[in-house]
Amino acid sequence: MIRHFGLALAVLLAGCDRAVPTPARPVLWRVSDADTTIWLIGTIHALPAKVRWQTPEVEQAISAADTLVLEVPPMAGADAREQFETLARQRGLPALLDRVAPADRALLRQGITAASQSTNDLDGYKTWAAALVIGAGAGHASRASANNGVESVLTQRFAGKTIGALESREGQLNLFDRLPATSQQRLLLDAARDAIQPDKGYRTLLAAWLEGDAAKLSATLDPVRQDRAMADALIDQRNRRWARAIVGRMARPGRVLIAVGAGHLVGPGSVIALLRDRGFKVERVE
Repeated sequence: MIRHFGLALAVLLAGCDRAVPTPARPVLWRVSDADTTIWLIGTIHALPAKVRWQTPEVEQAISAADTLVLEVPPMAGADAREQFETLARQRGLPALLDRVAPADRALLRQGITAASQSTNDLDGYKTWAAALVIGAGAGHASRASANNGVESVLTQRFAGKTIGALESREGQLNLFDRLPATSQQRLLLDAARDAIQPDKGYRTLLAAWLEGDAAKLSATLDPVRQDRAMADALIDQRNRRWARAIVGRMARPGRVLIAVGAGHLVGPGSVIALLRDRGFKVERVE
């Protein structure tokens, strides 16, 4: 589950090069009227090196757009990490293992080890933040890096053009910080499971994204949907806010590329579904 909440996670990731170039077909939609065109590309915030995702359709959108809109504003890695650490740590917390049921402690220990972390290092983190750190360790194992992520590349490609954001970095981190304790515990244990079984975690998401398979991408969110509070805070409310922002942007002329985590653009309740519910014709172009 942790793999879906990537910009907060991506600031923690750095990876090694992958030897063989890998083709990808990221999901890409377009909504337009007489004087406005908005493309929506589904991203992965951290990728292995040499993933070739800039298809002709994606290149056309990048070249035509005069504005890039990301989930959060671009920020240097060190600054983003400092912002994360400021909110993620808290004095006087119980030991991380004590924050889960005794029956779940063996799983958590295994996940921490698989992510190349230690309980001593994680004890000072809030529960949600420890989950993200474990998720980052699992990403390292798959050689994923935020530097290779779609947002990072697009930020470079749009240098000199307008770059906006749908929410703030602090606001995104606060979404995790405000989750109920039970949801944070679930996030932590799911991160441990993903670290132990990477083929069912990040690599499953990566495979679906490489194929551009909307149904498979939607299915990767099923574990999140099992926790109503988490799904509402991290997916549903954000999708509704973003859809409203896109509707507002359609009222002004221009050409915009919006890049958000692919899970927000697929399945019931997605940004794409919400735009269609509002009467917009949204075409998939990749």
